[in-house]
Amino acid sequence: MGPLEGITVLDFTQAYNGPYSTMNLADNGARVIKVERPSGGDQSRYWGPHPAEAKRKKLLNNGCSGYYAVYNRNKESIAVDLGTADGKEIIRKLYKEVDVVLENFKFGTMDKLGVGYDVAKKINPEIIFVSASGYGQNGPLCRKTAYDNVIECMSGYMEMTGYPDRLPLRSGASVGDSYTGCMAFLGTVLALYKKKMTNKGSKVDVGMLDAMFAANEDGVLTYSLLGEAATRSANARPKQVVPYDTYMCADGEIAVGISEESQYAGFCKAIGMPELIDDPRFKTNDLRISNYIEFDKTTKKAFAQKEKKSMLKSLISNGVPASEMLIPLETLSNEHFIARNMVMELDDANVGKYKTFGVPIKYSKTPGGIRRASPLLGEDTVNVLESIGYTRKAIDKYIEDRIIGTPQSSIKFFDFEGDG
Repeated sequence: MGPLEGITVLDFTQAYNGPYSTMNLADNGARVIKVERPSGGDQSRYWGPHPAEAKRKKLLNNGCSGYYAVYNRNKESIAVDLGTADGKEIIRKLYKEVDVVLENFKFGTMDKLGVGYDVAKKINPEIIFVSASGYGQNGPLCRKTAYDNVIECMSGYMEMTGYPDRLPLRSGASVGDSYTGCMAFLGTVLALYKKKMTNKGSKVDVGMLDAMFAANEDGVLTYSLLGEAATRSANARPKQVVPYDTYMCADGEIAVGISEESQYAGFCKAIGMPELIDDPRFKTNDLRISNYIEFDKTTKKAFAQKEKKSMLKSLISNGVPASEMLIPLETLSNEHFIARNMVMELDDANVGKYKTFGVPIKYSKTPGGIRRASPLLGEDTVNVLESIGYTRKAIDKYIEDRIIGTPQSSIKFFDFEGDG
């Protein structure tokens, strides 16, 4: 099921942004065949968190990473040594059968391996070849390696995050990776639409730096339109909209944001200060921006005197967008997340039972879903190779020569001590 049913993707990605993109393709019905190294597989197979049992035994096998399990659900795994002639030939045969190739290696890696876009399009002229890299496929930095924190820093996103009197902060989640993954997912779907209309393939280039630069709206717009530098302002937006902040109640925090002037009266009533509605210092958003320090001090004092449950109820009943602060653990039992099928429990061969997020895009007639948990390293190697014409005798020889791997032939153990 899913709107992408019938689409086959050959997935060379590892770590986060690429697997996040192909996870979304798989969640929405595409068949995703993940290509991994026979020895070790995707680097994220060794990233934490790890199951408590594996940590207790101080052993880490190929895959017992919660990180890997989450972002590689719904995928098949084949283990192929791309450094061998036979391994490259396997990939070239697969190019005949797939609609999409997605990779996030360093610039030029696929070409050096002899399985880049030029090779792929000769074999399959309609193929869609997507590259999701740190800096894109051209420009002076294209050969450099980048991770989320580096990209957040260079794009200006980090400078906009945190308190003005403290060091800039990386986001709590790897938004550079997930946003880039969403852009690669979207780019793939758009290329598939173009292919449907024209019968022509595409080369799609998605750079993390481009994606995050495009997401940094306040810093760029403020300078571009006003000639003023914008910087981090914690949880508030004192130069754009007021009130819009996180407020400390007597027993916890509440986030409040209003985007329409009509909501301001409800805010004043909810915090028990209706006199602020017609206060000449605060009657409009522009006035509240001009008198922000005074407004902020006055309203935060009102929040501090009340418990968050009663304050939240008052805000919502007065039509003010607001939420109490939830820790990630609390989201798993939140009735709205559950009602939206956004909390799912999986039984995964790599990590055991765990809870994770569901599929955020909801279709009425062709819904996506989680069909299988993450694969063991090389779990589908034999089936995939048989499906493209390899005999069992040839496959066994490849296993013996370590050109391909299966769960039995690829398994490898590491001691947690010294593994970080």
